[in-house]
Amino acid sequence: MIAMVQPTIITHDNRSAPQQSESYYVQLFDSHPQPMWVYDTETFRFLMVNNAAVARYGYSREDFLKMTIRAILPPEDVPALLESVTNGRHDLEQPSIWRHRLKGGRIIFAEISSHAFDFEGRSARLIMALDVTERLAAEQKMRESEELFRAVSNVTADVIWDWNVVNNTIWWSEGLKAVFGHSPEESRRNLEFWKTHTHPDDLERVLRSTQAAMDSMEQTWEDQYRFFRGDGSIAYVEDTAHIIYDRHGKPVRCVGGMSDVSARKAAEDKLAQQAALLDMARDAIIVHDIDHRILFWNKGAERIYGWTAEEAVGKSLGQLLYSDESNPLAYVAVVVATGEWSGEIVQRRRDGSRITVEARCSLMGDSAAGPQSILSINSDITRRLAIEEQLRQAQKLEAVGQLTGGVAHDFNNLLTVILGNAEVLAERLSQDKSLRRLAEMTSAAAQRGADLVHRLLAFARRQALEPQVVDLNSLLKDMDGLLRRALSEDIEIKFIQSAGLWNAFVDASELEAAILNLCLNARDAMPRGGRLTIETGNLCLDQHYADWNSDIAPGQYVVVAISDTGTGMEPHILARVFEPFFTTKETGKGSGLGLSMVFGFAKQSNGHVKIYSEPGQGTTVKVYLPRAVRGEKETRSSPEKAALPQGTEKILLVEDNELVLNYVAAQLENLGYQVISARNGQEALDILRDIADIDLLFTDVIMPGGLNGGQLAEEARRLRPKIPVLFTSGYTDNAIIHQGGLDPGLHFLSKPYRPRELAAKVRLILEGKRVQGCL
Repeated sequence: MIAMVQPTIITHDNRSAPQQSESYYVQLFDSHPQPMWVYDTETFRFLMVNNAAVARYGYSREDFLKMTIRAILPPEDVPALLESVTNGRHDLEQPSIWRHRLKGGRIIFAEISSHAFDFEGRSARLIMALDVTERLAAEQKMRESEELFRAVSNVTADVIWDWNVVNNTIWWSEGLKAVFGHSPEESRRNLEFWKTHTHPDDLERVLRSTQAAMDSMEQTWEDQYRFFRGDGSIAYVEDTAHIIYDRHGKPVRCVGGMSDVSARKAAEDKLAQQAALLDMARDAIIVHDIDHRILFWNKGAERIYGWTAEEAVGKSLGQLLYSDESNPLAYVAVVVATGEWSGEIVQRRRDGSRITVEARCSLMGDSAAGPQSILSINSDITRRLAIEEQLRQAQKLEAVGQLTGGVAHDFNNLLTVILGNAEVLAERLSQDKSLRRLAEMTSAAAQRGADLVHRLLAFARRQALEPQVVDLNSLLKDMDGLLRRALSEDIEIKFIQSAGLWNAFVDASELEAAILNLCLNARDAMPRGGRLTIETGNLCLDQHYADWNSDIAPGQYVVVAISDTGTGMEPHILARVFEPFFTTKETGKGSGLGLSMVFGFAKQSNGHVKIYSEPGQGTTVKVYLPRAVRGEKETRSSPEKAALPQGTEKILLVEDNELVLNYVAAQLENLGYQVISARNGQEALDILRDIADIDLLFTDVIMPGGLNGGQLAEEARRLRPKIPVLFTSGYTDNAIIHQGGLDPGLHFLSKPYRPRELAAKVRLILEGKRVQGCL
């Protein structure tokens, strides 16, 4: 019997199939993936069940054959079953949904396909059961979601739309009428309504952005455009949508929301106009709330501090500009209490460098809401203060120079009489040895006084100089014997003479005296011996360098640098070395006029003096002398220089001198590099641990804090084995490399350096080029 009806049941049609054996159809019945069974329509007992039914319902085959169909139905559904069997047709029936109970008691929903037939002389039904529990739950959830979506759409202030991409129909919420004055019913057709009401200048762009989002399978899309209201006026809208795709990645639905942002756009345009005016200011204009959160940050603030407005707005002013300094925002309480405050504040830039600003703060708010925010207008006065400090120092030296110059001038007249009379007496008392000795002692004392006056006049810049064209290399060669006699035998002297050295325009004899004074100072700083290095070179100082050093003019200079490996000087001593009569030597072993004389001589010669020193590390004094231009036959017009090599890499600059730090950072930033500043080795290491993409470590050799440049480089390479390192120092190249502070073969740049030299050196290292003496 089964063999006769099974082909019809399995194929779900009434066409006859080729005759097969009964065992074949039984096997086909058992192997079917969906639960199937046969039951007696009179007794409702199970007659056959397949393996899928056993697996899904949890009963064994033997259990099933002892049960009736009522056992897998909830009791309340049994009457419906009886009615269905009574009214059922003896052919295939339409599928219907029934509740079935598994062996464990769980209720599932099954889609039943039923076929009535005769089974071994009995009236029976063949059942195929498909578990649709999850499908029905999903459909119910979808219906609830749709109902919720419609409800939310109609109560929200925005305009909600639902676009069926497949059939190009669109549904609009009731907000379309409330917000834009269009009837949703008239608009619920296709995209043509939306296209005709989108501004023609925006339509193609918005369509392209929508298509691009779908092509790239993005989940969300958003755009802003102009949209015509029902009365013909234009609204600025912000439109956002979620895109739904089918399993093949094809977009099938977009659900989105339109917001009328016309009022906000008008306010933003007004604010943009106001911000544009504020951005024209060179000063930093900052608005922050009472809790120090930044609300506004103009272009001037970006230029001064280095953070963009996007990076600064929303951040804490204290964390951004003051780091760990104690109570840096105490002025806020004063502004809240009095309405305004002005004064100088030390702050920090993005690269870590410290700047001083002149701040003018005003309270912003209203009587109803109370204090709301503080407006600060900050002027960067770092450079001005540095120049003022240099000016004060120059004025102090100038005042002392005028005083000493005046005294020296009068004293020189007295010495002329004393020295002249002493020489006459010495000649006339040749027969009286005791009186002659007194005259010679007087003459010697007068001569020492004359030498002292000479130095005073040199400091006061009131010497009768006779400048001439001088070959500095030749002058030093002629002084070799004198210097070796003047210095002790345990001091090694080394001359480093630059090839192609320019001629200097200077008083040769005074230059010799200045060099001798510097060498004698170096000797006294090396009581146990050491190395004295005298080096010459050419140097061009630009306007930027001159701006940060008020006592020097830009131009071409011939430089002589004298370096020792002696005791060095503390910063507070270094600040006073050019003052007349200031000395650290024992009484009777120094007048305190040696460096003062060199300073005055260089200034009177239109030159410059720089001194670099660290305790225990020695001293370098560099004397800059103007290049000789008289009598030169070549044309005075110089060829146009090639542009400085630039870059965009990130450089960690380590320098403990604030002025040098600001100066070098400004040069590197002008070349396009990103500069992060540190003032000592430990601070640099902390930065290296936090920032992984630093391209170059540019560090001073001698620094406070127990970690010098060489040690910093070693630690840095433990963290970043391939990071290139460029060393710099106020000492000359040869004076430092051979002291043991640096190993041979490292990149080194001597202070001071021209921007061109800095740009070339940094570019050379970053491009990985190899030259002799560099890695």
